[in-house]
Amino acid sequence: MKKKRKKKTEDENYVPKAFKKDEKKGKKGQKEKKEKKDKKKDRKKDRKLVLIIVILVTIILAIVLGNSAYKWKILAKEMVKYENSTVLDSDGNEIAKLGCTRKNTPIKIEDVPKNLKNAYISIEDERFYKHGGIDIKRTAGAIISYITHFGKSSYGGSTITQQLVKNLTGDNTDTITRKVKEWWKAELLETELSKDEILEAYFNIIYVGPHMYGVEVGSQYYFSKTVSELSLEECAFFAGMNNAPNSYNPFGEKDNSEKIKKRTKTVLKKMLDLNYIDEESYNTAVNNVDNGLQFKKGRIETGSAVYSYHTDALISQVVSEISKKYNISETFATNYINMAGLKIYSTQNSKIQKTAESEFEKSKYQIQSKNGGNPSQAAMVIIDHKTGYVIGCVGGLGKKTEVRPLNRATQSIRQTGSCIKPLSVLIPAIDKKIITASSIYDDIEQDFPNGYHPTDYNKPLGKITVRRAVESSQNIPFVEIMQQLQPQNSIKYLKKMGISTLTEEDETLVLALGGLQKGISTLEMAAGYAMIANDGEYIQPTFYTNINNSEGTTILKAQQKKKRVVSQDVAYIVKEILTQPVNGTKGTATYCKISGVDVAAKTGTTDENYDRWLCGFTPYYTAATWYGFDENETIEYNKRNPAGLLWANVMSKIHAGLKNANFEKPSTISTCNICSETGKIATTECTNVYTEYYLQNTIPDLCDKHSGTELKKNTTTKTQNENGTVEEITKDIDAIDPQQIETNVQ
Repeated sequence: MKKKRKKKTEDENYVPKAFKKDEKKGKKGQKEKKEKKDKKKDRKKDRKLVLIIVILVTIILAIVLGNSAYKWKILAKEMVKYENSTVLDSDGNEIAKLGCTRKNTPIKIEDVPKNLKNAYISIEDERFYKHGGIDIKRTAGAIISYITHFGKSSYGGSTITQQLVKNLTGDNTDTITRKVKEWWKAELLETELSKDEILEAYFNIIYVGPHMYGVEVGSQYYFSKTVSELSLEECAFFAGMNNAPNSYNPFGEKDNSEKIKKRTKTVLKKMLDLNYIDEESYNTAVNNVDNGLQFKKGRIETGSAVYSYHTDALISQVVSEISKKYNISETFATNYINMAGLKIYSTQNSKIQKTAESEFEKSKYQIQSKNGGNPSQAAMVIIDHKTGYVIGCVGGLGKKTEVRPLNRATQSIRQTGSCIKPLSVLIPAIDKKIITASSIYDDIEQDFPNGYHPTDYNKPLGKITVRRAVESSQNIPFVEIMQQLQPQNSIKYLKKMGISTLTEEDETLVLALGGLQKGISTLEMAAGYAMIANDGEYIQPTFYTNINNSEGTTILKAQQKKKRVVSQDVAYIVKEILTQPVNGTKGTATYCKISGVDVAAKTGTTDENYDRWLCGFTPYYTAATWYGFDENETIEYNKRNPAGLLWANVMSKIHAGLKNANFEKPSTISTCNICSETGKIATTECTNVYTEYYLQNTIPDLCDKHSGTELKKNTTTKTQNENGTVEEITKDIDAIDPQQIETNVQ
């Protein structure tokens, strides 16, 4: 008897085939759910890890950069006021508004439409009101993307606060270091400003189009209306263009209307998703976008940024010094002075500045290039040597029409020619008592070490005094003195005078005549001569005195280095020698005389006549002038020194009306009657006698060429008349003008 088979349906383990597939699907679904759950957990772990990293980094930065944090908060709070800084001249008159080229009309947050706020928040930073500067969720995604793409992914994840930081600092470098600092600064900013204050600053600083910053000026440009009048779709347009304003500019050459529509609708959809607008408003706005936004180009006014060359130099100095003080980039420092509403007190004497500018604008000074290049150029710096204040500065010929062009007064480094002689030779050699003004040198062509064979611009004069060598700018005696002095010693003195462009290659005898590897700027030459005029004390030149913030607190004062280079006595001797080119019968700068005022000056000419100089001073002011081509070319200017003519014309005008003034002789300086043939104390038999000045313990011996006794004041002496015969005359030696004696002794 056969056993009955049990029905499979009765088997408790039996599963119908129809259900097996569903079971597999169920298991698979459970597995997928588990995987999704695990991934979600992993993402949470990743975010927690990123949060921990961000917190740790922020804490470390807070500890390491504690002082910088304090400075950053101060700067940021001042910048978000978005006020142009003002430059005032030495009389307190406004001469420039900094940052006026940035077309901007600041707006208060209460005047910003709610739709505009929500549009930006929707597309740029949807958790703006929830985070403290960093959106952990977006930051986590950005970091993970960066790591998984081996550093090739852009970081992204920037909150509105972070974007504000970037706009304030101007730092766009694509590095992890910059991003980490940005996080830190964003967190700090959130502790100082409310959300509305952050939004207000953001809406006033963001770039919205060509040279335009801030939503108010953008509204005027794109729609010819104020920002408070913007419609919903117009607000969405603004928020949508934020990532690339120029690409969405409707007034460009290319038709980008479809691109604008697509982006604007993306913003509107995001606003709808976040419940900032309802369905009806959304549909109406989208319909308006499809029909075309009503763009209407408005006229935007902007201030002129064509400042004086002096103000250009001031900006460069202030940016550099603020950058160093606050340990920030120069880009950040530039943004700061453009936005923080500072008052910058300039050293510019506007009357003197305008006098110099007017002279430099005259067409008679410009000569055309024979090589097809740009016309000739020039530069001038005028310093009040008692303070180191640069009171006048011109960096080019012709009327200035460009915004911060090349400033040849401060930025061009040129060969100096003979105008370096007082700085590189006279100052150190007299200070070291290697020479006196009456020391005799043989001005005759000769060979020096390393095959150096200098020549004179004019014919050699034979045995002459140092004073006579300066008068007509003879070269060979100065090379002889440099050989005694040694170039390395000369360079030590030059560095004390603020000359910053010297190199090891300059330690040669050619230094005596201004043969340098690089050259020297007009500013540094003026400062070197100002040291002589200021009785041997170097004062670092400055274009400003102090800077106040918008509340009137001084935040920066010009820190001028001061250094005693030589004694007052040494400086006076050099001053006196430098009157010879102006007053001497063979002087190279006789056209620089100013009635009633002592003038000391020295000319300079380089090889091939590429550069012409005149540097000099009066008891009032020191000035240096350079003339030449930006690209080396021989200067042909009616056989005259155009740099000297500029110097003379400007200096004579700025001294008009000033009281008569002389270089004050220290009581410790000795005055002696000197035989010009030997450079020694004159006797009653000496035929060419003049008055010379000496440091203590440097007075020469009695003349050993002519017999007789020492020549005293109001005594009888001998001189040669025009026929060559010797006659006896009685002279008051002190009344003899030492510069009028031509000591051309062969």
